Amino acid sequence: MSTIKELWLARFRSFMKEMGRYGRYIFNDHIKFVLVFAFGGGAYYYQEMLKTISPDFPVVLVISIIFGFLVVTGQITTFFKGPDLHYLLPLEKKMKSYFIRSFFITYIVQIYLMLMMLGVIYPIYKKFLLGETTSFIVFMVIIFLLKGYNLFISFLHISNSGVLNRTFDYCLRLIGTFLFIYGLLSKWNSLVLLIIIVILAAYALYIQIGSKNKRVQWERNVRLDTSRLATFYRFANMFTDVPSIQQQVKRRKWADPLINKIRVKNAANYLLVRTFIRNGNYLSMFVRQVFVGGFVVYLVPTLVGKVLIGILFLYVISLQNISILRQYNYHLLWKIYPYTNEENKKSISTLLYILLIICSVVFSLIVLIKVASILNFIIAIVVYTLFSMWLIKFYVQKRLSQPQKL
Repeated sequence: MSTIKELWLARFRSFMKEMGRYGRYIFNDHIKFVLVFAFGGGAYYYQEMLKTISPDFPVVLVISIIFGFLVVTGQITTFFKGPDLHYLLPLEKKMKSYFIRSFFITYIVQIYLMLMMLGVIYPIYKKFLLGETTSFIVFMVIIFLLKGYNLFISFLHISNSGVLNRTFDYCLRLIGTFLFIYGLLSKWNSLVLLIIIVILAAYALYIQIGSKNKRVQWERNVRLDTSRLATFYRFANMFTDVPSIQQQVKRRKWADPLINKIRVKNAANYLLVRTFIRNGNYLSMFVRQVFVGGFVVYLVPTLVGKVLIGILFLYVISLQNISILRQYNYHLLWKIYPYTNEENKKSISTLLYILLIICSVVFSLIVLIKVASILNFIIAIVVYTLFSMWLIKFYVQKRLSQPQKL
């Protein structure tokens, strides 16, 4: 590349091309249908919840916590790659314009995400008359400014080495941001808010001075960008094969006794179970989805809504874990043992069925706890089980029979 600007543009275009390449597989017709269903159902139950919500609900505290985390969380996307540790090092002193462009594109994306969340909380903001304290437009502008402030700190950390512990830095900014938002919505004295602003400004100045004349942290920035891209690849791998994906395996020694007790009939079963437990993506995502799904099922007021939400999460969980088999399509382990492709499909179907049954039981128990009705519990678990059986027999088997696109 002849200029730093051309280098950044090339990296940005390559990144967008990669997002678009896998985005068309992620947002297929099935997912679009699920998203429309989820947003429609979520909007309906959100409106119903607003009608019944208690006037004593700590709305200021909840909004402050949500936006405190959203505003503080985020890193500058530099579009770095592994070889940059060697090839871009001589250009370090000329990279300032590169980092500034990365800052602005990251800020634009973050603002878009903030707008989505602001749209979600607007009805509750209006219901509790928070606009009498601070108008919603002013609140939006303040959130955008706070996001810019925190991204600026992240920008300084590109060349900041050892000024402050990362955890301490995150907690300090989180506390300061939370207190300012909470104080703003709670009508604290203007002097108190001004003091918080001065402290945050002084902290940014301290980081900026500490970062002056420091070398770029190439290893850290490459690691962050590589990790973000790997996360996207693991997500895209649920929908299509991703040749460049790098699986992260965790030891999970606590699971050894459980795995050793499993009587496997073939190597495929054993390999899939080990992959699900030890892979850094599958087990953790499954636990999160069960937790989030159970929480949403608990919040939805009607039995029909609970059943529909549960079905939605069962579908998403099956879609997530079907990619376990895909990642071994071209693996030598499948060639060593004399098992047919049909037997391998049967193995993943069995694993998915076990996972869906676990989810069905958890969601049904939540229905029982919330509604306190044995009949509703029976209805829920029967519907969840029948849907799981239909999903495995028809949808999953059809997906497994389709040729994989690279």
